[in-house]
Amino acid sequence: MNNQLQSKKGCNTGSILSLLFLLFTFSLSAQNIAITGTIVDNEGLPLPGVTVLVEGTKNGGTADFDGNYSINAPSDATLKFSSIGFVTKTINVNGRRVINVTLNEDISQLDEIVIVGYGTQERSNVTGAISTVDIAVIEKTPVPNVVESLRGQVSGLRVTRGNGQPGSGVNFTIRGNNSLGEGAGSVGEANQPIIVVDGVPLPGGNINELNPDDIASINIIKDAGAGAIYGSRAANGVVLITTKSGSASKPTIKVNASTGINTVNTRVNIMNGDEYIKYLFDSGQGSTVNAVLDPNEITNYVNGNQVDWQELLLKQGTTQNASIAISGGSEKLKFYLNGDLYQEQGIVTNSDYNRYSLRFNGEYNPSDKVTVGARVQLTKSFADETSNTISEFNQNGGFAPFVPIFNNTPLGDVVNEDGTFTKFVRDDQFQINPFHRYNESIVDRFVTRAYINPYFEYKILDGLSYRLNTFAEDRSQFYGRFTSSNYSDGDPSTAQIQRQNQVNYLVDNIITYKKDFGKHAIDATFVYGFQKNTFEQFDAFSDKLATDLLGYNAIDDTATEDQRFSWDTDEDGIVYYVGRLGYNFESRYIFTFTLRRDGSSKFGSTNKYGNFPSLSFAWNLNKEKFWNTDSFLNTLKFRATFGTLGNDRIGNYRYLATPSVVRTTVLQDQDGDPSTVDDVVEANIVGYAKNTLANPYLKWETSKQINLGLDFGLFNNNLSGTIDIYSTTTTDLLLPELIPIINGYESYITNVGETQNRGIDFNLKANIIDTENFSWSAGLTWSMDKNEIVRLNRNSTDADGNPVNDEANGWFIGQPIGVIYNYKFLGVWQTEESAEAAVFNQVPGDAKFLDVNNDGAITPGEDRLFLGNPNPDWYGGITNTIRYKGFELSVLLEAIQGVTRVNNFYGGFNGRNNQLAINYWTAANPSSEFPRVGSQDWTGTRGDAVKTRDASFLALRNVSLSYNLPTNLIKKSPFKALSLYVRGNNLKYWTDFEDAYSPEAGFGAYPIVSNWTFGTSITF
Repeated sequence: MNNQLQSKKGCNTGSILSLLFLLFTFSLSAQNIAITGTIVDNEGLPLPGVTVLVEGTKNGGTADFDGNYSINAPSDATLKFSSIGFVTKTINVNGRRVINVTLNEDISQLDEIVIVGYGTQERSNVTGAISTVDIAVIEKTPVPNVVESLRGQVSGLRVTRGNGQPGSGVNFTIRGNNSLGEGAGSVGEANQPIIVVDGVPLPGGNINELNPDDIASINIIKDAGAGAIYGSRAANGVVLITTKSGSASKPTIKVNASTGINTVNTRVNIMNGDEYIKYLFDSGQGSTVNAVLDPNEITNYVNGNQVDWQELLLKQGTTQNASIAISGGSEKLKFYLNGDLYQEQGIVTNSDYNRYSLRFNGEYNPSDKVTVGARVQLTKSFADETSNTISEFNQNGGFAPFVPIFNNTPLGDVVNEDGTFTKFVRDDQFQINPFHRYNESIVDRFVTRAYINPYFEYKILDGLSYRLNTFAEDRSQFYGRFTSSNYSDGDPSTAQIQRQNQVNYLVDNIITYKKDFGKHAIDATFVYGFQKNTFEQFDAFSDKLATDLLGYNAIDDTATEDQRFSWDTDEDGIVYYVGRLGYNFESRYIFTFTLRRDGSSKFGSTNKYGNFPSLSFAWNLNKEKFWNTDSFLNTLKFRATFGTLGNDRIGNYRYLATPSVVRTTVLQDQDGDPSTVDDVVEANIVGYAKNTLANPYLKWETSKQINLGLDFGLFNNNLSGTIDIYSTTTTDLLLPELIPIINGYESYITNVGETQNRGIDFNLKANIIDTENFSWSAGLTWSMDKNEIVRLNRNSTDADGNPVNDEANGWFIGQPIGVIYNYKFLGVWQTEESAEAAVFNQVPGDAKFLDVNNDGAITPGEDRLFLGNPNPDWYGGITNTIRYKGFELSVLLEAIQGVTRVNNFYGGFNGRNNQLAINYWTAANPSSEFPRVGSQDWTGTRGDAVKTRDASFLALRNVSLSYNLPTNLIKKSPFKALSLYVRGNNLKYWTDFEDAYSPEAGFGAYPIVSNWTFGTSITF
């Protein structure tokens, strides 16, 4: 008898699964035996909504809501276990009485429910390019920022981190760069996707305060077919995040606790005392020790006292994380509550970060027609940034945080005889003792974030519903810095206090209509909404505090010559009208048309509104009548999209003329009598100067996108994947354009630029082995995107009227954004090449560059080439997950290839500072790897050419090993599940980008750290 009960809800992999009471009643046969066991997901948690099918005979069985089951079945029966979103598993009883079952994720995901903009769709009916992230990926990655956990996991998504400072954010793009970034602060900011949490776009994409444990699902929208519903905000893609909800079940308590260690896994090779002295000789500073060292250095050298600044500054950091989540409810009332603590002590003194968060998601259904709910989050973070932002003080020539590792002599002094820190490690005010600076300064940043997201839904008719989604957020930030009067010689104490407050609110009115009419189905969504963001900032500065005892709190409310204040306000908003109409015929042919009209405050009245349409189509070939259901090719879907998206990510009020504040010091005569000069004093004058001419005709940057995609599944969907090819043309880029000088204005911002971006995304998942006790699954992502600048502005043309380059900004027609344009370094002139080197005014030991035009000179206009791009030729990742009984091992390798960067770790080698220990040229060591030290080839354009390196890498990004205790060991305990784990992140780089902490973070930045985390997860 083939009886089967199906779950009412699909299971969302990696999240807290909905628990469903399941009861089977079958007729019993005399020869049946009782089988008991537990069904769990691949995290070891009880799996609800499971269908148990016993084939071959009439039988009976039961399964309770905890995932425990008992079945009366023949000893030779075959059991099948299935759940939506998981692969069906078949097991032969073979006379066993206890069988525990683990179901693996169904990698085809064709039947899953996908979160899309303002609604949900079945995966098989999705017409756009959307990637769904396995939440288990986030749970296995020990990082506090959820986007960082997606590295190498999603095709087309590239995540980078410029520094490893605790609490710092990440940079990420979807399908590369389209905009040049004018008015948005940087190219990276202008090309960053928007992040939407529970239907609310976050201003600036700020998710540092979002606890990864609270996330239920992540979907990445890549093309206009899926993204057009977000209109002007979706030109660079969308990251859709949904937080966890409760379920109709008895309360479940889940406790996570972990501790970890952070280290710099790659150390650079710094000169020791002997190498340093030789370097000073070789760079022409002198020929004797007395000539190149100061007396203290000589004393330390004679006594064998050396300082390893790298060893002193970079220590072992730690992390602690603990959370308690409670969820449950009834059919009418569901809740989810989670409290989380994250603490990180950095690898450098005074670089700690603590975050405390509390989330509550609740939903109430008083009737079948009405749903009321709210999501609430409270977060506070405290960051000590003294070690990483001390360069802001910029005294005594500046002080980048980690430069002393490379600039300070290994023969200097760290402490005085009385045990206090020296101000300078030698008789040189550029050789600063970082420990003294840390000890005499404070930099704090405290953030408080609170938001509430209430919503109301009413089912008007069958298939027709109205939803009101609202949101209000208050984010305040306090920033305080202080330097004591002992911070540097001759300077008074200084301080700054800055308070920022940002208020963001949103209201969405959403009407949806879903209805099946036999073979036809309609899915329509209509939205009217608005979102507004206000910003306030108060700054107080003091150039001379009355006391050091109170730190930055010594600033009072009195404006004086040494104390000043500033106040800044800003606001922006957007209003939108959205319509999406989807039609499908027998789930074979699916059409989706979307139109969004946005009005943005960032443009004047002439072009305030923009229209963004898209049309997409999908064809499920496997649902055609001619399809061979017994074929090895199980599923095949073709997708096509054309749409237009916009970008308003520019500064506010750029369409208006913008003056700039000018401060100057003048001499003032106090009595008005120019014949007396004893009363002439300096006075600070504040005024305004002309800056940018107004342009009321500014309008949206517009991206026209085409996407063709293919989804497939083979061998019972044990092998599945997607392939997408796309092309994006972005016009009306907002760029400065030079104009004839009008009333003092020389330029204005206008829509003149154009870029082209093309690429391929590929994603593959495979269940390689799946047996009762052992399974092996793998995933592969691979992406390639190529952008190029097509046009920059109207007036910059050559004699033939063709657009020309903007070398000052590094923008070149026909080349990628950010391309490196410089001389090609060929090696080093050797002694036997003296005559040839002299032609170029060079001597042996100098850098040899390619003479492109063969004119016997190296000149900027004729001999520079395009050497590479900081953006990769291709990137991707490979994940392998192996499970054996209760053990699970997951390993992620990430590859970034075709990246070129200037390695500024090499510095100037001018003979002044301690440097990297490199193989530079000398007469006795005729190296061709690096030029002689002390030459002009280490600075400026020539220096950048020498330092240009291939920054491609293969990284061991994540490793996770966990053990889920068998349920029979904990069945008499209060635990439902218990697991132990060890996880690693950023463990190893294989790269040719040597002499750096990593191929990602630049010189002077906080090094990116490796992390090992040890923890446990307990479910009650």
